[in-house]
Amino acid sequence: MKTLKTIGLLALLVMLLVPMTAFAGGGGQKAAGGDAGDKMHFVYVSPLLAHPVWLIAKNGFDQACKELGIQGDWVGPQGISPEEMAKLVDTAIAQKADALITQGIVPAEPVQAAVEAGIPSLIVDSDLPDVDRLAFFGKDTKVQARLLYEDTLKKLGPNTPLNVSIQVSNLLYEVAHRMIADVEEAFGKHPGGFKLVNTSESKSEKIQSATEWERTFNAYPEINVAICFAAEAGPACATVVKEKGIRAKTLIYAVDDVDETLDLIRSGDLDGSIVTSFWNYGYQATYWLYQHITSGKKPAQVVNDAGTILVDLGNINGYADALKVKKDL
Repeated sequence: MKTLKTIGLLALLVMLLVPMTAFAGGGGQKAAGGDAGDKMHFVYVSPLLAHPVWLIAKNGFDQACKELGIQGDWVGPQGISPEEMAKLVDTAIAQKADALITQGIVPAEPVQAAVEAGIPSLIVDSDLPDVDRLAFFGKDTKVQARLLYEDTLKKLGPNTPLNVSIQVSNLLYEVAHRMIADVEEAFGKHPGGFKLVNTSESKSEKIQSATEWERTFNAYPEINVAICFAAEAGPACATVVKEKGIRAKTLIYAVDDVDETLDLIRSGDLDGSIVTSFWNYGYQATYWLYQHITSGKKPAQVVNDAGTILVDLGNINGYADALKVKKDL
């Protein structure tokens, strides 16, 4: 009988404790740092779920979410797909997320729908000017073009004709044409003459990139400046140039700071890489949205440069910490 009474008392205690525990995790009001049911929910719709350069943004996003006590969901397609990104934005709306971060190849309509549903949204890397976003945070493509030209001028001098080939991830995207146009503007003033001899696409695939560069150099042997506006394109181009034995006459510029690209700069196989803070595409973006939600703050301007620099042998050992500096609103 004593055993039965003991079991009965234990069962009663469990019944009493379970609702108390459930209540502690609920409550409905969201506040950073609370239990799972109280946490703000931020959704990051990346253009590429596991691409090395976007994983830098994921690390920044994860770090900010950890510091602020936010539930952060990192989602995105395996390959470039604006349609899949749009579906993921729709899912974030259905989940009643507290904030959205995404990149500008996603169609504007679902992002605007998120804003109209009361979800503050921040765009990184490539802007959506038709969306009522809290802010855009990305690379300044005019600064990018100017830095590339200045370094080319320093290396080849004012009298060398510049025969340039540019590779982007996809020519369907407006940002690709903007970057190309900015290069044409910056290089067009070159005293020795400038010609854009070819453009190509990597489709965000290194093998595709290398194949296109092989075709490009075979068709246009006069190329002396190769500009790669996709993270995988720089290393792919460096490999092709090395195999063809034309490094001495070919400048190669990459973008982003994945480890392979930095190693190729150190080894002399790349002349430099245009870098912006993908870390802050995650970290800074999350803090700005958090400050907006909790304090009503907004950036002083909608369009913000995340920091656009050319990394080369001269600054490769010290640039990273400067790019990680967080600016409060």
